[in-house]
Order: sequence, then structure tokens, then C-alpha cells
Amino acid sequence: MTEVVSEVAGYVASALVFSAFYMRTMVPLRILAIASNVAFLTYAGPLRLWPIVILHGLLLPLNILRLAQIRRLLRTIKTAQANSPHFGGLFSSGAVEVFRPGDHVFRKDEAADCAFYIRSGTVQLPEIGIELASGAVFGEMGLFSINRNRTASAVCVTDVELYRLDQEALVVALYQNSAFAISLLRLVMSRMLQNMTRLEQQLAAQRATGSAS
Repeated sequence: MTEVVSEVAGYVASALVFSAFYMRTMVPLRILAIASNVAFLTYAGPLRLWPIVILHGLLLPLNILRLAQIRRLLRTIKTAQANSPHFGGLFSSGAVEVFRPGDHVFRKDEAADCAFYIRSGTVQLPEIGIELASGAVFGEMGLFSINRNRTASAVCVTDVELYRLDQEALVVALYQNSAFAISLLRLVMSRMLQNMTRLEQQLAAQRATGSAS
């Protein structure tokens, strides 16, 4: 009876390994891998096929660990997508810089080497006519632009305290903190869409003015 169960487990294990090659996403792949590990152990244990037992005895906890990591990452991404981006915890580890009303944090077309988080005060981006208050991030667009130049100027409207995050630290944060990476991606995409909408509105106004004349 034991030999029959073992033989059936061997066929099941082989079928699971074959099915794994059809998986296109990681979670089902890891689940099938775990099932095949269990099936191979059931098959090889009674027959004392120690190389197979050792191999799948090692692969089983590894696949369980990887599945847990993938699910944790998916939960983190879902949380980052559902919640409003918040960057204060990361930027607060950077240096604090103080500016007075009228000071330029940077000017358009300057080299971009860092991003800023507003701890207090108000900053204006005059080229696009928007103001940013406490809790806002700015300067990140230049880091992702082709030429690594500032895409707009930043002028202080009030006394301002800023956290500065250098490009190197930002890259490390993107690599190590998936929630931050998703939030920053959402922020960049949101601002790109806002810029496109603003440009479309300007073009529509110009066409309307040209038609009226």
C-alpha cells in the first residue's frame, strides 16, 4: 500500500512540476512548487531516495519563505495604492534647510541632484502657477528627467523649512522601500498628468483666441 501511495505521489509531483512551467505569475508558481515539494517528499521518503528527499526538504522551506515575501510585497503595494502618499518619515532623516520669503530653492534648468519635502511654509512653482504647502514633495521631477535638469523654479512664499533628500539616498530608498517607490511613482505620474492637462487647456485657450480674432 505504501508503495502504491508513493508511486501515485511521484506522478502527482511530476504533473505539478510540468504545470509550473505554465504559470505566468509568481504566487501560483510558488504554490505549485510547494505542492510539488510535498509530493516529491511523499514519493521519495518511503523509497529512501535520499538525494530527492534532501533536495525537496531544502526547497520546501525556501518556497514557503519566497511565497510569504511575495504576499507581503503585494500587501505593501496594495496599501501604497490605496493610501495618500506620505513621505515625511523618509525625508525627515535628511538635512533641514531654512529659506526666507523670496529665496529660490532652485531655478529652472539647473542641475537636479535632490528632492525636497516641505516641513513648514509655502513654496511656489512660478512657471506652472502652483503653490505647495507643508507635507508636499517637490524637485523629484528633475531627477527623472532626461537631462537631470529642474523642470521649473521653486520660490519661497513664506519662511520655509525643507528636508533635503539627495539623489543617492533617494535611489536607495526606492530600492529598499517598495511602499515609497509606489508612492513616488504615483506622485510623478500625477504631476505629469496635471502638466498635460494644463498644456491642453493652454492650447485650447490659444485656439479659442485665434478663432475669435
